[in-house]
Amino acid sequence: MRVILSVLLVLSVFACESGLNSREAPVALSKEVANSEYEETMSAPATEQNPSLAQSVQRKLIKEGSIHFQCKDVNATKLLVEKIYTSLGAYSSNEGQDSYGDNLNYRHTIRVPAGKFDTLVTQLEKLATKVESKDINTIDVTEEYIDLDTRLNTKKELEVRYREILKQARNVEEIIAVEREINNVRADIESMEGRLNYLKDRVSFSTLTVSYYQVIRSDFGFWSKFTDSIGNGWENLLSFVIGVMNLWPFALLIAASAVLYLRYKKRRKTV
Repeated sequence: MRVILSVLLVLSVFACESGLNSREAPVALSKEVANSEYEETMSAPATEQNPSLAQSVQRKLIKEGSIHFQCKDVNATKLLVEKIYTSLGAYSSNEGQDSYGDNLNYRHTIRVPAGKFDTLVTQLEKLATKVESKDINTIDVTEEYIDLDTRLNTKKELEVRYREILKQARNVEEIIAVEREINNVRADIESMEGRLNYLKDRVSFSTLTVSYYQVIRSDFGFWSKFTDSIGNGWENLLSFVIGVMNLWPFALLIAASAVLYLRYKKRRKTV
């Protein structure tokens, strides 16, 4: 298809500029060569074309992590966590609460400006009575970012060139061929822009998953066990009574059988 477009380009130029002399003719050929150069540029990563480029630009780093800690009071800690991340220009994209066993748990997914990530972690650690775990990861996407940005600009330049060719199209077949190429380039541009915007967001805002818990019951001494045993005994007694009540049809059947048996035995003695 690109060969066809190159031919269309040359034909359109010669059709529109039929009066050009031999000195001006190389212009059409230079456009064809330029078109092939675009293809070569798209096939090679930007960092391969210029190895020092990745080193000269600001690094694009995605920072993310998680921290899990124990606190004295979940509700009070939640308010302090919200105060901390709000003061840093961050926000909570997801949060929730649950209880498991003797623990009351709360969790946040916090998006924080990349430059304030470490400050957020440091301030959250001060709220902990015990830090259970902390995990921080950094992903370098500089090379992918540069390649995407370079390819995107090249694609946009190629789109402009195709639109210029479209203006010179003389029949329906040429128009359809060029518009097909424009649609393909436009789809590539939108895909690259979407990925580039995603990387920009991840680089600009780091993600920290914060979870903390409060021990609801911490006394497992003698008196705690004693009161628990009384409660458990009462629950077992109730369960036993309820279980017996569920057997009343069988009890009635046994009682009726016993009465019949005694009557039968009494009649035999009389006889």
